[in-house]
Amino acid sequence: MTANAAPEREFRLDINGLRAWAVIAVVLYHFGVAGIGGGFAGVDVFFVISGYLMCGIVLEGLERGDFSLWRFYLARARRIWPALVVLCAVVLAVGWFFLMPEEYRRLGKHVRESLTFSSNLRYFDESGYFDVASQEKWLLHTWSLSVEWQFYLLLPLLMMAMARWLPGRRRLAWVLGALGVASLGLCLWRTQVDASEAFFLLQNRAWEMLAGALVYLAGRRNWSQGWQRGIELLGFGLILATILLFDRHSVWPGWRAVLPVAGAALVLLAARRESLWTGTPAVQWLG
Repeated sequence: MTANAAPEREFRLDINGLRAWAVIAVVLYHFGVAGIGGGFAGVDVFFVISGYLMCGIVLEGLERGDFSLWRFYLARARRIWPALVVLCAVVLAVGWFFLMPEEYRRLGKHVRESLTFSSNLRYFDESGYFDVASQEKWLLHTWSLSVEWQFYLLLPLLMMAMARWLPGRRRLAWVLGALGVASLGLCLWRTQVDASEAFFLLQNRAWEMLAGALVYLAGRRNWSQGWQRGIELLGFGLILATILLFDRHSVWPGWRAVLPVAGAALVLLAARRESLWTGTPAVQWLG
């Protein structure tokens, strides 16, 4: 079983399908659907996907010799900002009619923090994700965008430094792996000490995105179809177990977050193009 180091530029049906499953899990969780108590773990799946894609974009640009940090940041902003601006504008318009003055001022602060990708810091200061008061915060879900953006700011800088001083995919994998282990260890510790801190802050979440980056660095594997199906099935099994077995009362992230992260990483590693899990038209459309 050997890795294929060639760039992977084709459209990944499995990634699009996995994104759809994460969307479904998060939406059903927020609608309070019975039996989907752990649907919030869809965010952890998103983190793995983001790490995979961002590592690929940066690494391929560096290896071609045409990577631009400015273009990278601008591309991320173009993908995220327009929809986020519309969302914030609608929320402010609706809030003008339904919120009390003090509540509206607080909403304005949340809009500002969301648009500057620092809302995770704001919500960490205010309360925990699963607190009753937090469920009344209309832009609470933007915390994950802030964490991802902060990761986007740092990852290319690290990879550029590595390409200059310690070039090579193997060395990069070792460094990202070490950082991932350190971040996971910090996450496990801080979850026991302060679960809100572990939930919202980048240093406790970076390992999830770094897991995706390591899957990319591992490259495509010449698995047999049987191996691919087995690895994908195990991955989805871990994700579904998380969604069904945990709920908002479960201490999160901590060790429990390892399950959906490992599951997402396995699905990406299996890289099945034709799968009942990810390849159906409905799943592809939603993704």
